Amino acid sequence: MRFRDVMRLIVVCLAMCAWATANAAWPERPIKVIVPFPAGGQLDVVVRLIADRISPALGQPIVVEVHTGADGNIGAELAARSAPDGYTWFATSVPFTTQAALQPGKLRYDALRDFAPVANLGTASFVLVVPPSVPVSTLKEFIAYAKAHPGELSYAGTSVGSVTHLSTEMFARAVRIRMEMIPYAGIPAAMSDLLAGRTQFMSTGVIAALPLIKAGKLKPLAILAPQRQPQLPNVPTIVEEGYPDLTIATWFGLLMPAKTPPEIVQRVNTEIMKAMGDPDVLARYRTMGVDPVAPHAPDAFGQLLRSEIDRWGKVIRDAHVTVQ
Repeated sequence: MRFRDVMRLIVVCLAMCAWATANAAWPERPIKVIVPFPAGGQLDVVVRLIADRISPALGQPIVVEVHTGADGNIGAELAARSAPDGYTWFATSVPFTTQAALQPGKLRYDALRDFAPVANLGTASFVLVVPPSVPVSTLKEFIAYAKAHPGELSYAGTSVGSVTHLSTEMFARAVRIRMEMIPYAGIPAAMSDLLAGRTQFMSTGVIAALPLIKAGKLKPLAILAPQRQPQLPNVPTIVEEGYPDLTIATWFGLLMPAKTPPEIVQRVNTEIMKAMGDPDVLARYRTMGVDPVAPHAPDAFGQLLRSEIDRWGKVIRDAHVTVQ
């Protein structure tokens, strides 16, 4: 071996040793988790629960920072621009993929290239609901009612490209009915008009609708999941109603900036898996209506993100959804 090759090999080995030593010491300071949606929501609560469980194992505090705005894009952009050193994490949900599908090439970050997937933290189901003023009790009755009143019905959505919007468009196209979306700034405002009968339909999270359903203020038509939900055991699934392709769920996931060392990504994934096996965590998940699915390995979670972007992209194209 030539002297030049020997020296090059020594330099490479020293660099690898230094890199391994630096990563072996991680983490040496507090970790920040960026949450792009309001505090107190399901994502925020799930992330804080998991962070509290894995913080002792990592030996450092994990601080949750809420950066809302632009349907999650402000927080996503901030996370994408952060150093890939394992000290900035990004917690997000379905809007991360709907926005990527809605605005390809227009966002200031790339949902796939600028992030390293870490783990899926769980899922939560959606339910189709109507107010008492709509004279139906089942999904079939609602479809027939909507067809008998073409163009007369509206539904509540939380902004263009939101899950409440796109899941309803997907449903409407599948059953061949027409409804107008009325956009709202959030779930509370949307629910208020739905309860008042100013809109006639909504696709929303089970937990958000559950108190109103139990109080008789909303009527559930179908769960957008393959299995019935323990909170609403008498409500049929969309699969039972004959539409297996309409199942959706809100997922809660953790990412890091792209080029974060894979050893750090895998370490955090491993600690999340341990936390998800904790009986106290599982009990909290049940009270929040979150399904404690086994966290995906980083690669599998990345595949989920890609498939979600593809799926919502098709819905957006088919429904001709555009950003104003």
